[in-house]
Amino acid sequence: MIKKVLLSFITVFTLLFFKTSIIHATSDFLTNYNINYNINANGFTHTKFDISLINNLSNIYASEFSLSIGSTNLSNIHAYNLNDSLESKIAIGNKTTSITIPFTDKVLGKDKAQNFTLEFDSLDFVHKLGNVWEISIPKLQKTESLNSYNLILSVPNSFGLPSTISPKPSSKSSAGDYTIYKFNQEDLLQKGISATFGIVQYFDFSLNYHLDNPNIYQVKTEITLPPDTTYQKVLYEQLDPKPESIHLDLDGNWLATYILSPKENLNIIATGSAEIHLNPVKDFPEFILEDKTSYLTSQKYWEVENPNIEKLAKELKSPIKIYQYIVDNLIYDYGRLSETTTRFGAANVLDNKDSAICMEFTDLFIALSRAAGIPSRAINGFAYTTNSSLRPLSLKKDVLHAWPEYYDTKTGTWTPVDPTWGNTTGGVDFFNFTDLNHFAFVILGQDSQYPVPAGAYKAPGVESKDVDVYFSTPKIKNPNSNLSIKLPEKTLAGLPINGQIILENTGNVALYNQSITFFSNHFDLKENNWKVPILPPFSNHIINIELTAPNWTSNFTDEITITSEYSNTHHQIILLPTYTIILNNYKYIIIITLILISLTLIIKIIKKHLKKSIYDKIKL
Repeated sequence: MIKKVLLSFITVFTLLFFKTSIIHATSDFLTNYNINYNINANGFTHTKFDISLINNLSNIYASEFSLSIGSTNLSNIHAYNLNDSLESKIAIGNKTTSITIPFTDKVLGKDKAQNFTLEFDSLDFVHKLGNVWEISIPKLQKTESLNSYNLILSVPNSFGLPSTISPKPSSKSSAGDYTIYKFNQEDLLQKGISATFGIVQYFDFSLNYHLDNPNIYQVKTEITLPPDTTYQKVLYEQLDPKPESIHLDLDGNWLATYILSPKENLNIIATGSAEIHLNPVKDFPEFILEDKTSYLTSQKYWEVENPNIEKLAKELKSPIKIYQYIVDNLIYDYGRLSETTTRFGAANVLDNKDSAICMEFTDLFIALSRAAGIPSRAINGFAYTTNSSLRPLSLKKDVLHAWPEYYDTKTGTWTPVDPTWGNTTGGVDFFNFTDLNHFAFVILGQDSQYPVPAGAYKAPGVESKDVDVYFSTPKIKNPNSNLSIKLPEKTLAGLPINGQIILENTGNVALYNQSITFFSNHFDLKENNWKVPILPPFSNHIINIELTAPNWTSNFTDEITITSEYSNTHHQIILLPTYTIILNNYKYIIIITLILISLTLIIKIIKKHLKKSIYDKIKL
């Protein structure tokens, strides 16, 4: 008896698995794939699937083949075999294109093969993002029917050398103006292909903050400025108005403090540029996480002590296994992006795995990591995407994306990963290599909710777009500083002389490990050299000092010199012996004379009183 089998092969990009229209074992067929991704100099990708369906039984045949491509941007779709052009049925959904290919001939007999080819063009596999080319090809889903899977990636030489390519190609060759990469089948079944051509991405940004003080008294408040991190360097052009001060919190956030008068509304604008690096920034100070406690503790939304979290963490144990579990088990709920979003937290999303967005992917990674003894934290910020279905963003207009970081004890760095996009792209590797499109606004480690990032400072009742980020070109860095001294120009010997040394960052980038040195011929300090680990733009560092002269009679003029890497300053100070205050000021002479006369009179009165007392005692 001959059976007609409708084979439906479902794919997201190249994520392939069987779905038959009748109950039938996928082992009844073997499937061979030879796929070629040919990319031209403009990033336009021509994809060719050569597919062979081999019968394992003599009494069945395939009548049609269906697949779903995770893109709505396909063109020139064409299917054919050696004999005919196969008329494909195409249906475009919200985020996929479904292609059904009917076969015109019946291929019967054991080991007989239905051979056909599908070709199409797409702009969704390759993106020119500012200064960088990115290639993302998701992994193949392994099935019983899979017999062989060969993939060739042809990349134009104009892209340059790859900064990263994962998995490692099994071979590399040249063909004219192209470089040809081939990969091992087993590697492709573990993860998709991720390749980056370029090592630095540049963004310009404009951020608006709206502060409001509804009270009848003055308040102090703060905003977060995008900081330097292990993978990004931020250059600032403007911060208007200037803050009272800028300080760092324990997570490394840059917090600018403002004082608002009663009933005051204040609008602040920050503009600048960001360099996003593929590898750790060389001049960023080495960071050794000595106290891991605060990055292992439970927080709201990071329920480390929840029994389900603890149990799962014991099973997974490592960052890569935690990442892969989340990618494989959570389902991104695009419907939640059209409504007011409630943050579920890690524990709740385990009970609602089919209703997660980037917050839940991030929260679950952090909770599981912390429960497994792996320090972790969250990043909120901007992420550039060309396809919000494959790389979705958050609902909130300006708080665009969230992703986690874990602390790698081997490298001593915080390492970013993105399980959300690892899931929504169908297996593109966002664990071993993050892309150059993630721009951190704020770091959440000590607290799961504070501080809040740029874009969250809204005027009451006003909807506004307060974050603008766009591709740019390198900007000139201008590291600079100004040193000043607050000390009297003239003072008396023998008395403490209190003052301040102030180092102000007047450049457009943060300064690191700035040494400040004090030199004087006469004055001594317990410490005459200081190290300032980090000084963000627009900020200053104040050092309180106390000078002392050798004795009360010291009399000299000294020039104090303060130096740092980018600036130095001098201050002349005249030290007078204490007695000069009397000799040089007749008022003091009169006062002291009066004091001496008063003391003389008092002494005479006391003596007279004592004599009278003695006389009275003798008389008695």
